[in-house]
Amino acid sequence: MSNLLDVNDLLNQLSGEGELQSSGRFTVDVSKAKEKLAEFQFEDAFYYILKLVQAAVAGGASGLSLQSRTAEVEVTILGLGFTPYQLENVLYSLMADSSETTPALRHFAMGLNAAVSTRASEITVQSFDGKDGLEVRWTKKGQRSAAWTPGKPLAQTRMLLKRTAADVLSDIGAKIGSRDVFSMFSGDRKGMDREQALIYDHGAFCPMPISINGRPCPGYDLGVPPYSGVLGTLWSRLFDNGSSVDPKHHLFEIYLPKEGNSAVTGPRLTHSRWPLGYVKNGLYSAILAVPARLAEDTVIMPVRDGISLKPFKVAWDGPGAILYLDAKDLQVDLTETNLIKNEKTLGILGDLGRTLCEGGQQYLRSGKAISSGSLRSNLERRLEEGLTCPMVFI
Repeated sequence: MSNLLDVNDLLNQLSGEGELQSSGRFTVDVSKAKEKLAEFQFEDAFYYILKLVQAAVAGGASGLSLQSRTAEVEVTILGLGFTPYQLENVLYSLMADSSETTPALRHFAMGLNAAVSTRASEITVQSFDGKDGLEVRWTKKGQRSAAWTPGKPLAQTRMLLKRTAADVLSDIGAKIGSRDVFSMFSGDRKGMDREQALIYDHGAFCPMPISINGRPCPGYDLGVPPYSGVLGTLWSRLFDNGSSVDPKHHLFEIYLPKEGNSAVTGPRLTHSRWPLGYVKNGLYSAILAVPARLAEDTVIMPVRDGISLKPFKVAWDGPGAILYLDAKDLQVDLTETNLIKNEKTLGILGDLGRTLCEGGQQYLRSGKAISSGSLRSNLERRLEEGLTCPMVFI
């Protein structure tokens, strides 16, 4: 008999016809529940870790720490606690209408639902809402619940995922063979496991502090310097009018202030000479950047509750840009990991495109604009065209 958990083990307490029992638990038809929960699975089950980050951000948490080892993974979310009632019925939040639950609880439930498919042998969740706390543990032997209070009575939620001894032994050789051993100890990206790498790759825009095995998750730099190396920069300033600028260099960037509680965090450093509205480590509703290559298409980089979603392209006559935006007002699929491409999305993107073009015209008048004649004239033309041209999905 396998010691690995599956969704049946999370549903052991659910049976009957979906009525609220005296114990405070909802019960549902297990077969129907399995069908419903299957709709919330991801292509990569390890995306569960990103749902925990989204739960933390959506719930207004103050920080998240990940301790990831071969035998177990521990996630601690500070400043977010669920009531015992919510934790006892955590998976029911995915079967109920979204208006009956909270975004944070739904994110967390999706994470738990996916985590069982990562070859876990045991999952423990502890949560304290500042007043009451509960620990729930799932194993092949069943579910156990008990009152729980952390050492410091502060709102928090912890998930501990353990893997089987056989998996641990077989996984060690594979990891050593596929990962840079020195990087594993230094915290470098090359030595990270799946959970660590996913947070590293998708959490750069998160407005909340994240640590990976005790190390702060690094922020990001936006764009590249206009020229390569010290000599190249000096030569270009003395003899070049800007025509040889690096095509990935951002001619200008526009930082739009955040609206409400949702936001994307800004870069540690920008290489653009004209970053309008930029404040180091600031929070924004969108960041609009125009690289010197002036590509035909514009790349959309949506961020939802601190996690970057799958990027996509749109076409328009304006300058090829990169739009990083908080996707809180955009429609997403059931798992909230993919944007739905519809007219509302195009409308919001169109407004950002016009803002970008108006800002670009300010850039050309700023005295800091690139002086290359051909590049400048091309930018002027595309900024003008972009003011009235709609965007279309590619």
